[in-house]
Amino acid sequence: KQWYQRRVAITAGIEEVVNAICSAKLKMQDMNCAIHLCSLLHRRYSDFSLLLLKTLQHALNNLHKDDKVSRVRIELRLLGQMLVLGIITDQKEGFTLLHNTLCKIVENDKDKLEFLPAMVSFVKHCGVDILGVQSTKNRQLIEQHNITVPAIKILSKDKQQIFADLLKEYSSAVILSLVRLHNKLMKCLKHNKKTLLMKGEISAEKIELSEKLAAQHSKLLMNATTLAELLDIIIPDLPNLQALDDDEMDCNSPANANSDLGDISLWEDEDQKTFYRDILDLTGIVPQILYKKDKAKADQKAKEEEESKKKEEE
Repeated sequence: KQWYQRRVAITAGIEEVVNAICSAKLKMQDMNCAIHLCSLLHRRYSDFSLLLLKTLQHALNNLHKDDKVSRVRIELRLLGQMLVLGIITDQKEGFTLLHNTLCKIVENDKDKLEFLPAMVSFVKHCGVDILGVQSTKNRQLIEQHNITVPAIKILSKDKQQIFADLLKEYSSAVILSLVRLHNKLMKCLKHNKKTLLMKGEISAEKIELSEKLAAQHSKLLMNATTLAELLDIIIPDLPNLQALDDDEMDCNSPANANSDLGDISLWEDEDQKTFYRDILDLTGIVPQILYKKDKAKADQKAKEEEESKKKEEE
């Protein structure tokens, strides 16, 4: 009876430790220490592995878009490294949880890319062992020196390919979003330069919009470049943001006068655009009585000039 009570007390204490580890506001620099602590607890207490897996299952199965990215990043990396190191002994349940979590992120986060930092962190720390993918830099070094790098064989190549395909599908969505955002930023900068040449100033709203797009572009480019390097895939070449030459910005050029600026218009509204581009026939709008006398005088003058020319020819 005393042994049973002591075991119940130890189990309750381990549950509190597991909850404390998973709910703690850890930073990425704290992860090595947390993983080492988990390793020590796993060696000492046989129940630790099962309790840790159940806690991670509860957290990741209830994944929502409003969850903090930092929390998901920590939990995803913790799950991956616990599987790689063998601390989670139920490999089937563990890898099923990992696969389901990655599938949810890939399916629901292709547009907003809210969990992109979490995916980058996961590939950085678990990509070689779980995905079986070397980064571009490591692959080039391996080919250059013609060496073989030993790897932890925890998954078959077929299962590694399943995880790799998931991450590559997500990276394709990231690259597509980057290209769209880059084109949008290029059009915004082009519009601002044209406006500056034509009007001599740019509105505060346009400046704020371009700065916001530039910040989003810089952040997405950094994460997309890192993910592509880790997965050894190529990002298509993007036009240089500083390569808008003066000829392209010439507002007097017929080619640029009607250029398409996408969602960003040179005109403030359709009425202003119509006023400057469409020349109305005033004879159909102004009452005839206002220009009837002037027209009669013009006809008389033209008739007199014609008669004088005939006289000179005779």
